[in-house]
Amino acid sequence: MSAKNGIVRLEDLPTKSVCVKFPDNLQKSMIKTAVNIVKGRYNLARKLSVEPTTIYDFEKCRFKSVELSFVKKLSDFLVKNNFEEFSLEYLETKLTSIKTKWIGKNIFRPKFPMNFNNVEGARLISGILFDGGLSSDLRPFYTNNEEFLIDNLITSVKEIVGNIEFNKRKNRNNLQVDFPKILGLIFINGLGILPGSKLFNNPSLPQFILNNPKLYSTFLQQAFDDEATVNVGLPNGGSKAIQLQQYNSQNGIPVRLTQLKRMIERFEINLSGPYGPTQIYNTKKGYTSYGFMIQITNQPDIRKFSETIGFSLPRKQQELELLLNSYKLPPRFKRGMKFDIVLKACKELKDNGDKITIKSIANKMNRKESYVPELVREMADQKKLNVKEELGEKEFELIE
Repeated sequence: MSAKNGIVRLEDLPTKSVCVKFPDNLQKSMIKTAVNIVKGRYNLARKLSVEPTTIYDFEKCRFKSVELSFVKKLSDFLVKNNFEEFSLEYLETKLTSIKTKWIGKNIFRPKFPMNFNNVEGARLISGILFDGGLSSDLRPFYTNNEEFLIDNLITSVKEIVGNIEFNKRKNRNNLQVDFPKILGLIFINGLGILPGSKLFNNPSLPQFILNNPKLYSTFLQQAFDDEATVNVGLPNGGSKAIQLQQYNSQNGIPVRLTQLKRMIERFEINLSGPYGPTQIYNTKKGYTSYGFMIQITNQPDIRKFSETIGFSLPRKQQELELLLNSYKLPPRFKRGMKFDIVLKACKELKDNGDKITIKSIANKMNRKESYVPELVREMADQKKLNVKEELGEKEFELIE
């Protein structure tokens, strides 16, 4: 169920692969309550099919963690005897730490139930599925040469799962952040994300992301931050485009690329592809990778991309603005929409306490100033805007 709704609970994790720790007083209370039911620690050990030392160690809090399988046995026994306050659903909210068995870094104060069905979750999952991944030994990582994006992903992880340990390091010419294996188990068992190379397992985007259009903008923005290139064009004006390419070990379009296209089209943005293979590589390891591409090429669609998705990465956002400014003539709005867009820009300026001028309207709409006066004059004639000042730079006010 979790893979469908983006909510991960403690019960979703493999009990024999995970170790947990609770506050000392809670562990003591659980054992005391259970011992009173069966009249003795040895009786409890037999009832739970564990060694008596396991009961003792948990009660005395001798170790930093205990296998989740024991906690589940103890919880199930207590709930069966009408002590609902020790249910796994309740206990997950009281955890002080969680990790993989024997070795591994921790998540401290884990935020169960973990909700990935939100903006932070969309950014995190997108990062893992594009510039990141899950290694074959189940450890999540994210690689990028932009520290801005590395730090954003770390923030998203902490926001969702808790105070997690991680390792940020240099990886050739890039930065890489490595997260502990426990996060990998959460991704795999809770969200259905596949481990291993995306080149070979050709992953699909999680269903809960596809089912929630409110997350599309954030998810797409992260994907384009990671993988897209902005082509400002040739001197003759050709080849202007925003492009995104993905690779597959088979000569076939990656599933995630087709799904990205459908998400983008929900914003009424036209794009071409996926098509290819646009590039074919023969690697040193003896396999071939095939590149497939989607791209946005028309000026109105590039502008709509800027307004609805855009980039969070400053460098690529600057490249996008350079591309938009390279167009000599801005596109005309569709009939009936031009006033709505100007009014929206004016309202945003007013709400922010900014002056409503030709220049500020143009900046807000990401249009050249020469395009705005004609619209403003017509709107003033129709009593949609009022001229506030005639001397110097004209200011306008909305007519409510």
